[in-house]
Amino acid sequence: MIRVGRDKRAALVSIGVTAFLVVIKYAAGMLSGSIALVADAIHSLTDLISSIAVFIGLKISDRKPTDEFPYGFYKAENIVSLFLALAILYAGYEIIHTSVGAGVGAVILTDLPFALSVALISMVSSLLLSNYKLKIGRAENSPSLIADGKHSRTDAFSSAVVFAGILGNYLGFYFLDSAAGILVALLIFIAGYGILKDSIKVLLDASIDYGSLNRIREIASETRGVGKIRSLSARSSGKFIFIEMDVGTNLTDLERAHQLSDKIEERIKSEIKNVDRVLIHIEPEEKEFTRYAVPCTENNGLRSGISMHFGEAEYFCIFDIRRADNDLVDMRFLKNPFATLEKRKGLKA
Repeated sequence: MIRVGRDKRAALVSIGVTAFLVVIKYAAGMLSGSIALVADAIHSLTDLISSIAVFIGLKISDRKPTDEFPYGFYKAENIVSLFLALAILYAGYEIIHTSVGAGVGAVILTDLPFALSVALISMVSSLLLSNYKLKIGRAENSPSLIADGKHSRTDAFSSAVVFAGILGNYLGFYFLDSAAGILVALLIFIAGYGILKDSIKVLLDASIDYGSLNRIREIASETRGVGKIRSLSARSSGKFIFIEMDVGTNLTDLERAHQLSDKIEERIKSEIKNVDRVLIHIEPEEKEFTRYAVPCTENNGLRSGISMHFGEAEYFCIFDIRRADNDLVDMRFLKNPFATLEKRKGLKA
């Protein structure tokens, strides 16, 4: 049995429901003479096309990376969202063209109970379908499914406007049907512009939102061994996130630096959803001070005598001098544990 992911199942459900809405809205529009209902059917037809495109995009984006496409096919979803936005904008144009062509005049509709029922069914179905696709899209972090869910939300709004227009016609306000068609088109243009903008931003590798970026910075900074985060960038590709950062550290051992890099990546992936890759460049951090060690005969602060033999010194005075202004930053004394050894005490010290 072939298993279908939740995002693809949602796309298939959307295709079935939308195809049904296209047929009944177009039939009701032709029977009643409602321009707004026919226009809404055209809008739903773009929904159907976009749902099919979303399903295809999800299938393509699931393909494994290849030598030619080492970063995978994740942006296929964003390309689908881009064409989806263009389809939405075109649908808006067609609806305005149809409504204005008919003129905002007296259009008396027929079979009004049937037309009202279809508009109501379309409104409720589109709203439920939108909520379903948005829920699955956000859970799976699928930009194309989220875009399709927003498209269905505008379909619900437009069906509500169509319902109001037909109801107004029934009450004697005959101009409302054409006016409803124009209002539907404006709602569609707003939704299309939003999806188009988001798609272009991802395709041009725009940064992810600042909230997520700051959280990534916090996670890395809180990791033990990390000094300063010198640079951080992150971009989306389909549902996934790619992160690059330069991290300063005092670690000089190559293996420990590599372990630090793995630890940062592990923490980020455990706390941030859908992170595909974290590229970390470890850089040695230049200290702000120079550390000195002086062999001493006693622990008496600045009055301590200096030992003439490094290995036999009772204490070592360790002090740090800030490079910027040559000020004393820190001073402490450490007892020499090797002073009583017979041999090699200098080397051990």
